[in-house]
Amino acid sequence: MVTTSRWRFKAGVPCAFFMSQDQHPEGKRASPRHPVPVGVSVSLTLASRQSVFVNLRDVSERGACVLRQGSLDVKEDDTVIFEARNYEAGSKLTLRSKVRWVRNTGFNTYVGLAFVNASLSQDALTRLVA
Repeated sequence: MVTTSRWRFKAGVPCAFFMSQDQHPEGKRASPRHPVPVGVSVSLTLASRQSVFVNLRDVSERGACVLRQGSLDVKEDDTVIFEARNYEAGSKLTLRSKVRWVRNTGFNTYVGLAFVNASLSQDALTRLVA
């Protein structure tokens, strides 16, 4: 387990350094990205209904970047469910998300998510990245 402030997550495999290559330079984003400590894991329920753990790389009010070692059965425009759990408090955060981009770098798969009809509050962001 990895504890980050009030949130506790199952430990994942450390993330490798990777620049997302998306079309929005940091200075032009509507909501800034917040890096997440290495080892923070969240669950994604894929379009196939398979649930997998992925490492959370960064998060913003409107989306997230996740990493999985190996392949991940997703493609652009898939709808997935993003779920983060607070094991200490017994609560969870569940957000329907759209896959915006997928990058395979040989051994790793990076996925850019946009939260659908929802955004993270400043309090929820703080708990995820603290």
